[in-house]
Amino acid sequence: MNYSLKVSGVSACLCLALVVGYSARAADWGTIASPNVGKQANTLLSVATVADNDVWAVGASYNIRLAAYRTVVEHWNGTGWSVVNSPNATSGYNLLNGVAVVAANDVWTVGQAASGSTYSTLIEHWNGVGWSVVSSPNVAGNSSVLQAVSVLSASDIWAVGYSTDSNFNNHALALHWNGSIWSIIPTPAVTDDILFAVDGIASNDVWAVGRSQNEAVTLTMHWNGSAWSVAPSPNGIGDNILFGVATVAANDVWAVGNAGSLSTLAIHWDGANWSIVPTPAFGSNVSNEVLVGIVALSSNNIWTAGQFLVPLQGSVQQTLTENWNGSSWSVVSSPNAKNSNNRLHSIAVTPTGTLWSVGTQGVFGKPERTLILRKNP
Repeated sequence: MNYSLKVSGVSACLCLALVVGYSARAADWGTIASPNVGKQANTLLSVATVADNDVWAVGASYNIRLAAYRTVVEHWNGTGWSVVNSPNATSGYNLLNGVAVVAANDVWTVGQAASGSTYSTLIEHWNGVGWSVVSSPNVAGNSSVLQAVSVLSASDIWAVGYSTDSNFNNHALALHWNGSIWSIIPTPAVTDDILFAVDGIASNDVWAVGRSQNEAVTLTMHWNGSAWSVAPSPNGIGDNILFGVATVAANDVWAVGNAGSLSTLAIHWDGANWSIVPTPAFGSNVSNEVLVGIVALSSNNIWTAGQFLVPLQGSVQQTLTENWNGSSWSVVSSPNAKNSNNRLHSIAVTPTGTLWSVGTQGVFGKPERTLILRKNP
C-alpha cells in the first residue's frame, strides 16, 4: 500500500470533550509553521510523504492581479517548509487537489486549469529538480477536473475526478498512467457522479469513492484489473458523500465523509460488502462534521482528518482528527488558531509513522492561510 496518498477558545474544547471524550495516542498534534504565496488567500489541499525529511503539500493561492487562484507547492526538508516553484497551464484558475509519490525524484500532483469557463485536467510531475506540466486527456466538450491521485508503481498510477457536460451533469472520470502516457479509462455511469478519492493495493484491486445524485448518496467503484464497476454502498441520514479512501488489504478498506450536516460517516469493506461503522457522536452543540482525508498505518491504526462547526462559538470551523484502533473510532484532540476557521483537507504518514495533515486557517476578516499539523509517533 502507498502511504502517500486530508475549537476556538477553551470553552468550546471543553464542551466537545464532554460530548465525545478525547483520546490521546503518543505525542500530541502540533502546528508547524508554513509559508504562503503573497498576501491573499492560500490553501493546502493534499499532502504526501517520501521520508521524514521529504514531504510535499499542494494547493492554491489567490493572485489579485490575475483575479485567479494559482498552483502552490510546498516542501518539508526535515527542518522547515518552503514554497517550490510550480507551473500553471493557463492564465486563469489553476488548482492542485491531490499529490502522491513514487520516489524522491518521482512525485505527481493533479488538479484543474481554467480557460474561460471551461476546466481541463492538470497534471504535474517532479523529477527531483523541478515541476513540469504533463500532457493529460480530457472528455471532449466537457469541463474536466481531477481531485485525487494514487500510486501503485512508477508505471501504474490512477487519478480520479469528474467531467461536467453542457447540461451541468457530472460524470465520474478516471485517468491511468502506464509509465508513458495518461489515458482515460471508462467508468460506469450512475447519476450525476463525482469521484473525490482513489487508493489501491494491487494493479487489479483499486477503489475510488465519491457521490452520486444531486441529493448525494455514497458512490464506491472498484477496478479489478480490466474494468471499473460500482459496488453498492450504504448511507446515513441526509446527503451522503465520501471524500477519502484507504486500503489495507483486499478485505480491509475504509472510506470516510459525512452523512448530512449532523454526522461524520465511515464505511468499511470486508471483502464482500460495505457497511457503516459508527463514529463518535458530537451532540447538538456541533454541526457540519466531515471527514475528508484518511490514511492507513495498519488494520488497527487508521487516521482521518476533517473539520466540524461550532455554531455557539460564532460558527467557527475547527480541525477534527479521529483514530481507529481496531475496534472503535475516537476523536483525537488537534490544535486550532484562535478567532479563526480551521479546516483539514488531507492526511498522510511517513515510513516511520509521523503523521502530517494540511488545510486552511483564516482569522476572521482576513484572507485564509495555509495550515499544517504534525503528530510524531
